[in-house]
Amino acid sequence: MHSRLTIRRALSLATAGVFLVGCGGGGSTSANPAPPDKQILRVNDRTEPNSYDPTQQTYSYEAGVGRQVFEALLKPKADGSDVQAAAAKSYDISSDGLTYTFHLQPNAKWSDGKPVTASDWVYGYQHLLNPALAAGYVDPYFDSVIAGATHWGDFSSKSSVKDIDGFVSGLGLSAPDPSTFVIKLDHPAGYFKWVVTLWLAAPIRKDVVEQAAGGAFPSNDPTKALMWANNAATIIGNGVFKISEIAPKDHVTLVPNPYYWGGPAKLQQVIEYFIEDGNTAYSKYQTGALDMIGVPLADVTVVRGDPKLSKQANLYPRLGTWWMVANAQRPPLDNPKVRMAFAKSIDRNSLVNNVLHGVGTPTLSYIPKGMAGYDESNKVQSFDPAAAKKLLADAGVTAADLNKFKLLTRNTTGNKTINQFIVDQWNTNLGLNIQLDVVDSKTTTSRYLRKGDFDLYGPDGWGADYPDQQDWFDNYTTGACHSLNWGCAKLDGFDELVKKADAGVDQAQRNKDYAAAHKIMIDQAAIGMLYQDAEYDLIQPWVANVKSTAIDDQFLVGSFYWHDVYITTH
Repeated sequence: MHSRLTIRRALSLATAGVFLVGCGGGGSTSANPAPPDKQILRVNDRTEPNSYDPTQQTYSYEAGVGRQVFEALLKPKADGSDVQAAAAKSYDISSDGLTYTFHLQPNAKWSDGKPVTASDWVYGYQHLLNPALAAGYVDPYFDSVIAGATHWGDFSSKSSVKDIDGFVSGLGLSAPDPSTFVIKLDHPAGYFKWVVTLWLAAPIRKDVVEQAAGGAFPSNDPTKALMWANNAATIIGNGVFKISEIAPKDHVTLVPNPYYWGGPAKLQQVIEYFIEDGNTAYSKYQTGALDMIGVPLADVTVVRGDPKLSKQANLYPRLGTWWMVANAQRPPLDNPKVRMAFAKSIDRNSLVNNVLHGVGTPTLSYIPKGMAGYDESNKVQSFDPAAAKKLLADAGVTAADLNKFKLLTRNTTGNKTINQFIVDQWNTNLGLNIQLDVVDSKTTTSRYLRKGDFDLYGPDGWGADYPDQQDWFDNYTTGACHSLNWGCAKLDGFDELVKKADAGVDQAQRNKDYAAAHKIMIDQAAIGMLYQDAEYDLIQPWVANVKSTAIDDQFLVGSFYWHDVYITTH
């Protein structure tokens, strides 16, 4: 999943041997559930979602809401070893690997009480794959594998209704009966079972969408197609919770879906606040106004030394990595030597030890430790200020050529703290005078990154959605430019290697092809590696039955299992 400093990091830490399960941060003083009016979990999701339409979500702060309101066909097992039933009670794969048949939960209902049918799944996937809506997670997860979807990138909202309708109706999606949803693939893809665990691949009700839009509308009208997700009353989902209130720029309130097939949740409210400033959230936690937070970087050592708070805190390693990005469409950042100079001028050890206070590990590998493909043998991006300066001289680039650039920075405490260190490193070690450009998170994504209107950006990162390298390398193919590959660096031979590895069946050969692609990324400094991350969280002792796993959304501990969380008397 695409990462930033309020983003989900990882899926399968079981592969790294660090799966964790807990029951609250400090151990509840009572096993007795509090009264229903006290069953309220207050968390900090940090950033307001760009959309409440699950298909339009890409970040962890969005998944933090989306996966509670909508449920995918399958979900990962807690240990990340395989998938398990969710909205589908079971599934079958044809002998040729091209047809996945999902048998839906027989008593699944929407939050308004209507049955969830296979046609809702067909419409939801068609909505996700409608090119006019430009959903951020279609490429490379769905368009590269679902039959009929390979030309998704050739269409847009400017395409004719006839062309879009023809594309959508030609997708390999069908509902042979109300309880059976069938997906046909373009080619065998052993990882596809993981793709359907993504929260954004959800059913959507056509009648709800059209009613909110004022009636039927052309398929190339993205505005009307998304109107239903602007109002809590029209956001009808199939998940554990439903949205009861949206307070823009402040919070969203979730309440149990009384018709959820697995039974209603114990919590009567989940309030997800959008507090960008980590210090503010930390203060609210200390007064009891928040039940769960990520510890601000500046307070990690304080919490570790506090006899009370230290018992409520846990360090959660993550299967995710972070890096810096240069816009390769803006000379001289199109020169690999220049990008490498930026990468080599950052002291990663100092960043982790002095800025992150040990919450993370310096890394030179795009793929994180604990997952196939992790490789730090390539030292080309190692910290070396003298070599970095020489690279700029060899490229014929002066400080004046680079000082016009700014480092795009999300307006959160963590981002600003890290990026101030990064820009100081560049300025000190390369003799530059680059400044920060601090912008709110929503604008950063929609106005700058997706349009390529930036110079330098970071920290950017990725946390595994599922334990396969395909989940990582597809992000940096040419087709992902302005989607997940913000820098759009031209990497000769990279796309071909990734395509071959994605389609391969021999795991040893796949690993070799991905390793070759990894070398190209690092050698060409498509990204400047920083660190493999971890998370230091606080949970109030009255929050019970929290099952922390590696699939949790960032700073929302146990988010996959909030159905069973409850508040004890305190």
